[in-house]
Amino acid sequence: MKAGNWILVTLGCFALGCALLAGSSYALDIFGIFHDPTGKQLSVQHNERMAKFFLNERYVPANFDALLIGGSSTSNWPMSALDFAHFYNESLYGSNTVEEKRLVDEALRRGRFRYAICVINPYMVASHVFNEGSGVPPTREALGSVNLLREEFYRSYRRLRHQPSPFTPDGGQAMPPPKGEVDPYASYTFAYDPIALEALRQTLDELRRTGTRLIFLETPVYEPVYEKHRAQFDSFYASFPLRHADEPLIDFNAPQYVAFRSERSRWVDPPHLNDASAAQIAVEFNRAVHAAMAGLQAVR
Repeated sequence: MKAGNWILVTLGCFALGCALLAGSSYALDIFGIFHDPTGKQLSVQHNERMAKFFLNERYVPANFDALLIGGSSTSNWPMSALDFAHFYNESLYGSNTVEEKRLVDEALRRGRFRYAICVINPYMVASHVFNEGSGVPPTREALGSVNLLREEFYRSYRRLRHQPSPFTPDGGQAMPPPKGEVDPYASYTFAYDPIALEALRQTLDELRRTGTRLIFLETPVYEPVYEKHRAQFDSFYASFPLRHADEPLIDFNAPQYVAFRSERSRWVDPPHLNDASAAQIAVEFNRAVHAAMAGLQAVR
């Protein structure tokens, strides 16, 4: 084969491969970007940061009217326990407020939300580093990228093997095995990173501007570890500057929850409840919100 013909065949095969890849991704549309996602049940398959960004483009605004803004401590809280709105769990493992802002900003491009739960926790405002990438992934990645192929592979693999996914359509996921970290707060400074705090301020102000009712949440910590750092925790929460006086705060480190926090069997590690206990605390959170917000009506 002549060199010119070989080059044309090679380019043609490459173009055909790209077209097949883009066409299959468009048809599968696992993030609900190219077709109406209303009523569908879509979820992360492997890469939660990329997948949740794309799911927030259309899927979340079309199917949910409330958000949970948090990190790994709330990632396995089942949103079905909250009966006063349809919540999507934006929590990411190792997340900070800068990463959460990126997700919420994307959801607010098309959606308006009745409620947003904002987790207050030292690790959420400890840094402003993106744990993956440094910006907004372009929509064209949903038509073909290594990350997308990985998502499609895991989706197909689980369906073929009839294996349950650790991720749920409401943004949650099962808690992974413990990392063996006895006291993750031993190295914390309990200080606010100014960029992370400003990112949270902007997120909360934008939610308020669009009419979203904010609810703040202090997630529980295993009692012996909490007691060890009680002075630092108390100082951190007392200095939190972004909650308005009329916005409720649910504090699971309050005295009435000591018995719950003290049971070691509930914990994967000090800040992370196992899945069964996360389901219990989510039910209690729903009850506490109803008690704190007079006239709150269940919608489902």
